[in-house]
Amino acid sequence: MALSSKPAGSWAVALPVLSICLLTICLLTTAWADEPAAAGPSESSCFGSVVSVPSRPTVTSATNTTQCGVVEVEYGLERQWPGGGAHRDDLSGGLRLGLTPNLDLHWSSGDFIHLMNGDGNRTGYGDNWLGLRYRFLKQTKYRPSMGLFYDAKIPSASAALGLGSGEVDHSISFLASKDVRKFHFDFNLIELLAGRPAAPGVDHDSGFALATWYPLNRRLSAVVEPYGYTLLNQSAPSWASATLGFNYKVQPRLYLDTGLDVGVTHYAPQKRVFVGATFAIANVYSWMKSR
Repeated sequence: MALSSKPAGSWAVALPVLSICLLTICLLTTAWADEPAAAGPSESSCFGSVVSVPSRPTVTSATNTTQCGVVEVEYGLERQWPGGGAHRDDLSGGLRLGLTPNLDLHWSSGDFIHLMNGDGNRTGYGDNWLGLRYRFLKQTKYRPSMGLFYDAKIPSASAALGLGSGEVDHSISFLASKDVRKFHFDFNLIELLAGRPAAPGVDHDSGFALATWYPLNRRLSAVVEPYGYTLLNQSAPSWASATLGFNYKVQPRLYLDTGLDVGVTHYAPQKRVFVGATFAIANVYSWMKSR
């Protein structure tokens, strides 16, 4: 008998999109109102050379936003061993667009998921996420930069196949970043509101992540990152993991990454290995201006 996932209601699917649109309008209005009146500084911040601002290979989000006007693409391939002889393969990624010097738009999806466990082999498409990241405070000598990141899940993965919950989730994160000599630190406090598949309301948990970056040379950087989440519900207990990753600058527009993730608590996935890339495609503001 064919398996099918429970379709989400039209309002449940539309809510994340409406939320993103409203937040975009509000934040763009605020950000543009804060821009200098003179054309020079504004244009130099949104019409400069194209460079990449990679976020891989960390779970932690930095306060540094995608360069204003630039479209970035990032994708990664990973294999995860949750335990009990199971494994999961995941090809995921998406696009980012720098809307202003302090605001960017995120879209990501799980393009291919293969899950093998005691219930058999399943393959399918993952969930889609839409998000906005806003940096409201820049770094000074004694103060970190700070920002907020709102992310909403549009359920597109099959719940019947165990590839997703079939419910809308919302996530809001507080971000802080600081440079200390050669070290760069990114800290996130993440609040997740997860829809309940079989009951009204939402489940809630909190996530913590701290990434420490160190340049090994002018192209290669190493990153160490502990992260984890508190209890979400009876089927999703608290857990913590740690990552050792590397990021390599091929050129200012292209970065490659790889790493290993190891569970440090009982309910965490045992191991995860990954490779990925980030590429800044073009500055669409410059293209529209030239047209």
